[in-house]
Amino acid sequence: MRKRLFCLTLLYILLSPTSYAQQEVRAVWVATIGGIDWPRNYARDTQTINKQKKDFTDMLDKLQQININTILLQTRVRGTVIYPSAYEPWDGCMSGVPGRSPGYDPLRFAIEECHKRGMEIHAWVVTLPVGKWNALGCQRMRQKFPKAILKIGPDGYMNPEISQTADYLSDICAELTKNYNIDGIHLDYIRYPENWKTKTDKNTGRRNITNIVRKIHNRVKAINPQVKMSCSPLGKYRDLQRFSSKGWNAYHTVCQEAQAWLRDGLMDQLYPMMYFQENNFYPFAADWSENRYGKDIAAGLGIYFLDPREGKWKIDEVKRQLNVIRNLGLGQCFFRAKFLLDNIQGLYDYLRIFNFPTCWENKQIEESTANTSHYHPAQMLACDGYSMTLPEKGTTLDADYVMVETLQGCTIALLPYRSTTVDIRKVPEGMYIIRSLGKKGSPHRLGFIQIKRQH
Repeated sequence: MRKRLFCLTLLYILLSPTSYAQQEVRAVWVATIGGIDWPRNYARDTQTINKQKKDFTDMLDKLQQININTILLQTRVRGTVIYPSAYEPWDGCMSGVPGRSPGYDPLRFAIEECHKRGMEIHAWVVTLPVGKWNALGCQRMRQKFPKAILKIGPDGYMNPEISQTADYLSDICAELTKNYNIDGIHLDYIRYPENWKTKTDKNTGRRNITNIVRKIHNRVKAINPQVKMSCSPLGKYRDLQRFSSKGWNAYHTVCQEAQAWLRDGLMDQLYPMMYFQENNFYPFAADWSENRYGKDIAAGLGIYFLDPREGKWKIDEVKRQLNVIRNLGLGQCFFRAKFLLDNIQGLYDYLRIFNFPTCWENKQIEESTANTSHYHPAQMLACDGYSMTLPEKGTTLDADYVMVETLQGCTIALLPYRSTTVDIRKVPEGMYIIRSLGKKGSPHRLGFIQIKRQH
């Protein structure tokens, strides 16, 4: 079985159309709220503590088998936490009773177990939401900061428009950084509540959220510069020239300047929540890739839609998304652990092959060393520098997109394949590989183009 798996893995590598980074981010969100991913039982005595711990290590062992290297563990839940804190009470997910200790430190245990397996662990901190209005977390926050908590529907939120919010959240993140050997702070819901009818204009709103991010960043980095700062913005950053976000994007809708946070060094990584399909996914994935400023971006994949109780996705959609983001140089992050480990529609089995263990250098096995003079004329596609001519799709080619790759295997553009003529005016001069992208995520080489323009 191992020999067969090795051969399949090697075959995949040799046939793979692109290059890979030294360390591709392969992450998963592990939610603790209500124990939906972990824990599966309450810790109340030695026996139940040990079971809670074993469930976690079993989960890590299974994730390790598909070469997951980053765990985003929900640490601040809703104004409550899963570690002994000077600021907030225990969440009820660990002991079964809000405010009660489970009898051990789950975060310290999780960090030790992740590091034993060579995995990074980032403290997933839910920022502005503090839970139901009368729940323990929200009650405590209202007692501490009566003017800082908004009631929106049945829930409480920290007000992003007052400095007290930034100060308090930076205290939480500083506490985590000081007391634990974490690899990262992962900010969730660092945005305006979308159902809050505020009169604040969007420019001011973006400044307010950025001020919170900056204060947290400065506190964390002052304690330990090696701790990675990340967040999970909405999956569409803003409207694109050819594709609308349909009124739901990070920049305009909820005031997240996530790409600017990368540019300005306030974030080291992003995990955009790209829980969409087709034109709501691929063009926006390309946009994240083009605006990453040399930083890591791992596309958040909505694999929960594979569960028929949650959605109607088929496994081919996720396979295709995985192939595209890898070609774009993006990492992967699955929402959530349960849906991955339940092997819904065979996703876990697929990742055994897809996530091969070796970190390969940035070079093509065949094509990166090829000299352009070696290309057969039949492989060259017609190109006038501004458009290229592709073959008719006919009935056998199911591609909706074409990928433009450098000879080193880096995808620099993902273009719609609607007709035989494709606009390439935004592609720089040079020699490129052109591949179609099938509906099952399978790339197919169409040929090569050489872009030269008269100046």
